[in-house]
Formats: sequence, C-alpha cells, structure tokens
Amino acid sequence: MRLSRRYAPVLLVGFLACGCAITANKPPTPAAQITSADLAQLPREPDARYFLMFFGSQDVLRRPQYTHTWATLVRVPASEVGQCGTTQCGCIDPLLDEQTISWLPTKGTIDPRSKTVEPGRNFGLHETMKFAYDTKQSVAVWGPYEVWHGFAHRFRVQKEFLDSGVIGYQCVDSVGEAAREGNGCDCIHAVTDMDPIYPRWGYPLLYYGKPGTARAVRRFMHSPIWYDPKTTHDWLLPRLGLNAYPLEKRRYIGISEEHDPNSSADLDAKAPPVVPLVEPKPKDPTPKSAPGIEDKKPADPVKKP
Repeated sequence: MRLSRRYAPVLLVGFLACGCAITANKPPTPAAQITSADLAQLPREPDARYFLMFFGSQDVLRRPQYTHTWATLVRVPASEVGQCGTTQCGCIDPLLDEQTISWLPTKGTIDPRSKTVEPGRNFGLHETMKFAYDTKQSVAVWGPYEVWHGFAHRFRVQKEFLDSGVIGYQCVDSVGEAAREGNGCDCIHAVTDMDPIYPRWGYPLLYYGKPGTARAVRRFMHSPIWYDPKTTHDWLLPRLGLNAYPLEKRRYIGISEEHDPNSSADLDAKAPPVVPLVEPKPKDPTPKSAPGIEDKKPADPVKKP
C-alpha cells in the first residue's frame, strides 16, 4: 500500500528526530550559562510578579508544517495581581509587560523538508494565535503559573539572544546546517535551549505540537522555579486578550518543585532523568492458579472414630 504524500513530512520528522539529535550542535545561548550563583545577585522585585504560560498547537493530522510550541512570560505589577479585567481580543492590558518566545520562519510558512537555516523571528502572542488559527490548528495552553524573578531573567536573556539575529530557523534542527553549525533552531528548542541541564536530545523532535509542549512543561515542572505550581492564574487570560480564543486548557498532573524564596535554585538545580527509569516489578513469591481455576485448599484430615 502506498502512503499518501501528505504523511511524508510526518514520517520524515519522526525518522530524523530519532537519528541525529545526539550529535546536533546547540546554539551558544547565554541563557543556558546562567548559574544559581548568578541569579542570587539579582535584586528582588517587590513591586512585580511573573507568570509563565506554555502553548502547543497542531492541526487534526499533526502535520509538522501545521504545529507549533511557544511560551509567554508576563510581568504584572504586584498591586494588579488577581485583578479581573477584560481587553479586546488581540489586545493586551497596557499595565502588563508581555514577552513571547514564538520562533518561526520570517516568511511565515514552515518547510519540514528543509535542511538549511533560514531567517527566523519571534512572533508576538496574538500574531502567533493568528498564525495557528489561520492554518486550522487547535491551541492548548498550560498555565498561567507564577514563577520567581530569577527564571524570568533567564527567559528574557533567551528571548534577547533570539531577537539579536545570531541564529535562524530550521524546522528539523537535528540534521543539516543547524545541526552542523549550531546556527539555527526550531520552535521547541527556541524555548528549551535555555535549559542548562538537558541537551538537545532531551527534547527529541519525535514530540512536536502539543506533545512537544507537554514534554517541555513536564521538564520545567521538575525544577524549583514555581510559586504554588498546582495553581493556575486564569484571571490573567482575559487581560491578555485571550478569552475570545477557543483555547484548550491543559492541566499538568505530575511532580512539581516549588521555589524556596531563600534560595536561588533554578533550572540548573534539578531535572528528571532524560531517559525515565523503570523499576522492575517484584515477583509474586506465591504461584497463582491458572485463570478460571480456583485455588484448592488441602482437605481436612478424616478423623477416625
């Protein structure tokens, strides 16, 4: 049976993602070089708090050219935290400072077959929403979760690195020019390259679209960057103008590490193993009967008269 051409990009991404990720060169982002000691030197910001959201999108067939992962960091004045409000769809409350890492080719269309780096740029939050919905993708969101100001600094450094124009875009960055030269990345690695522990192959491109975002959320949740990671601050969505979109709200269920206000521990402090460890199940010391056959107890000895 011949496979339809529309499935070729999916097979290509899956094959390449598993093949060369270990040897691919990661761009030298300064965000991954920041240590806890560096973060300890940052002044505290008593008048501001930070919130992080992850997004994942894909079309019905999860074709690579119609999938995306991005993240948004929001700085909120302390006096505005928890305040409800609504802004017009596509607009952001001017009291909020929003920064989005949404790495896409400048031309606005994705070519999964390309093995060369092309110009890329960060799309804005609502610009990315338009890109997703115009290409018939559904969008899922994790958060908003509150993060400490040290992680916010790391996020901003990563965004500044991308915005500097030092690197470009390549959909499958585990092969070709991006892997060889370390001068390009895809949308997932644009967010995760700030990770000082996981290498590129810790975020294999076999997971893309919503599964790719979910994997990134799981990894970040294992590091102590969160304040009350079980709580999402949904009051922030309408103030970002997101309430008019048919977003799928995703809830993270799993291990999460809360930030200690007296510590500067961040992404470099803790992470789950790249390859999940599977503990062997203990064997039952007592043999079981075959299905459908009841265990027989020895008959009581017959008493002699």
